[in-house]
Amino acid sequence: MKKLPEHFAPRFLPLFLLIINFYLIVCAASCKMSASRSSFTGMLDEIDALSEQGQDRDALSELKKAEKYVYDSWSRIGIYRRYFEMGETALAEKTLVRGLKRNPKNPEMSAVYAQFLMRSGRGAEAVKIAECLRGTRFGSVYSEAYLRELASEKRASASEYFDNRFFSIFCDAYAGSKDGYWLRNAALICLKDGNYDTAYSVKPADCFEVEDAFFWSLVMFDSRRFGEAAAYAEKAHSLYPTSSIRSRHRVSPVEIAAVLSDSHIALSETEEAERARRSVIAQMERNTGGMNIADENVSSLLPSLFVNSALYAEANGNDDEASRLLTDTVNAWPDYAPALIAYADFARRTSMPPAEDMQELTLRDNGLATLKMEAYDRRAKIPVSDAEYRIDRSLERINNPVLYIARLHLKYETDFSLTPDEKISDVWNELERGSVGANVYPDVIFEFALNRLLAYRRYDDAFRLFRKSMAAKYGFDPSRDFWEACASSVRDMTIREAEYAAWFAAYSRLADTAIRLYEYCVYESGGGTDGKTISSLVSTPSCMNLAMIYESLGSNIQALDLYAASFVRAADAVQRAEIQYRMALIYGAQGKTREALRSAGYALALVPTHARAKLLRDRLAEQSR
Repeated sequence: MKKLPEHFAPRFLPLFLLIINFYLIVCAASCKMSASRSSFTGMLDEIDALSEQGQDRDALSELKKAEKYVYDSWSRIGIYRRYFEMGETALAEKTLVRGLKRNPKNPEMSAVYAQFLMRSGRGAEAVKIAECLRGTRFGSVYSEAYLRELASEKRASASEYFDNRFFSIFCDAYAGSKDGYWLRNAALICLKDGNYDTAYSVKPADCFEVEDAFFWSLVMFDSRRFGEAAAYAEKAHSLYPTSSIRSRHRVSPVEIAAVLSDSHIALSETEEAERARRSVIAQMERNTGGMNIADENVSSLLPSLFVNSALYAEANGNDDEASRLLTDTVNAWPDYAPALIAYADFARRTSMPPAEDMQELTLRDNGLATLKMEAYDRRAKIPVSDAEYRIDRSLERINNPVLYIARLHLKYETDFSLTPDEKISDVWNELERGSVGANVYPDVIFEFALNRLLAYRRYDDAFRLFRKSMAAKYGFDPSRDFWEACASSVRDMTIREAEYAAWFAAYSRLADTAIRLYEYCVYESGGGTDGKTISSLVSTPSCMNLAMIYESLGSNIQALDLYAASFVRAADAVQRAEIQYRMALIYGAQGKTREALRSAGYALALVPTHARAKLLRDRLAEQSR
C-alpha cells in the first residue's frame, strides 16, 4: 500500500475550511444579533421600571441611549411609544422621521407617524405620509387621514363621496375597522354607475346587524340575484328581534318583508312570498285587533303588501279573503291607487253574471241551483258603484292620472253601450284635462291616449299626437326633418316614447329609421354597447318587431337570433307561440321543412288554438309527403 507524500494535502480542504469559517461567522453574527436584541429588550425593561418608579429623568436619559440600538421598525416604534408616553412628543416625532429617512414608506412606521400627525392636527401631512399605505393591511390609516382632512376643509358635499376615488378608501376603511357601513358606502358608489358585479364583489362574509343584512338584500335584488336577496332578507328578519333600538328605527319589518316577498315572486315562489307578507299583516292586525299604521314609517310599502296578498287570495279562489283585504286596504289608504284599481277590478269581476249553460239557466228559472251555483252566489262581492264612488272621491282629493285612467277602464268594462267614438272622445277630454303645457302631457296619460287611438285604428290621429308631443317636449327645430330629430334625441326619450317612435317609423315604411330606433330600444336603452344583449327596459313586442324588419330585409339569421332571444323573455304563452310561428315562417321560406315543422309544433303546444300555426303545419306536412 502506497503512502501519500508528507507534503500532500487534499484539494477540497481549503473549500471545507472556508465553509466552516463562514458557518462560524454566521453563527457568531446571529448570536451577536440575538444578544443585541436581548440587550435592547433588557434596556427597555429597565426604562419601563424607572418610569413606574417615577424616575422620569433617568428613564428619559436611558431611552436616548437605547435609541442608538434600534434594529428594526418595531424596535423604533417601541422607542417612539415610550417618548410619547413621557410627553416628549418632539423626540417621539424625531425618532419616526429618522426611521423613515432610513427606510422610506415602511408600512409600520408610516402608519404610526400618520396617526401621530392626525392627533397633532396636521391632517395634510398625515395624508401625504399615509399615501403609501393604500391597499395594504394599514390602508384604513390612509382612509381615516384622507376623510378627516376632507371633512376639516368643509367644502365636500355629500355627492362628492360618491366619486369613484372613494371606493378603495371605503374598502380600506372596512378592512381596518370591520364596520359594515364602509362596505355599504363602497357598494353605493358601484350601484350609482349600475356596476352591480363590483358591488356584489364587496359583500361581507356575514352580517351581524339588521341594517347590513337589509342593505345587501337590496343590492342582491337590484343585481337580479334573487336567491341571495331572499337569503339576506331572511337574515335581516332573524336579526330584527334582537336588534338595537337604533337599528329598529332605520329598518322596518315591513321593508324586510317587501324585499323578501318580491325576491320570492321573482323566483316564482308565490307561496313563500305570501308567507313573508302574511307574517307582517298578521303582526299588524294583532296589535289592536285590526290594522294599526300610526307608528309605521313605511306607508308606501305596507299597503302594497295587503294588495299583493289580496291578489294572491283571489288567484287561488279565496274571494272572501281577497274582499276582506282589499276593503281593509282602501279604508286605511283611501288614495292608494293600486288598491283602488285592484278593488275596482274585483268589483267588476264579482258583479259579472256567471257563464251558465242552458241546464243551469233552467234550474235558476225554477228557483233551483246546483252546489256550484250556490257557492258562486255566496261568494264575496263588491258593488261596482262602490268602487266608482271611492275612485271619484280620491280624484277629488288628489290629481292622480293613473286613477283617471282606471276610472275610464271601469267605465268601458261595465257600460257596453259606449261606442268607439264616445271612447275616443274620452281620450281627447283626458288629454285636455291632463295637459301640463302646449302639447305636453304626463307620461301615463300620453301612453294611454296613444294606446287607445291605436287600438281603435286611428293611426293618423295617433301619429299627429305623437309628433306634436315629441316636438314640444324635446324642442325639435321645426325646420328639421322630424325623424332626424327623433333619432338624435332618442337617448333623451323615455323607453316607451322611443318604442312608439320606432313603431311609427316602421308604420311609415321608413326602414332605416325604424331599424336605427328599434336597435337603440332593443340593444342600447339599458346601457349596452355590444349590440347583442337585449336591454331589460325594452318590451318583447319591440324585439319581435325588429326581428320582423330584419326578416323583411332578408337578414334571416339576425331575425332568427333575435326571435330566439325574445322567446326566452316573453311574458306569456301567447307571445312565445307567436314567436315560434314567425320562426316557422322563416324556416319554411328557407326550405328547412324539418325546422319549420318543429317551430310550428312548439307554437301549437303552447297555444293549441293558434290557427295560423296549425294551417302552416298542415301545409308543410302536406308538402313533405
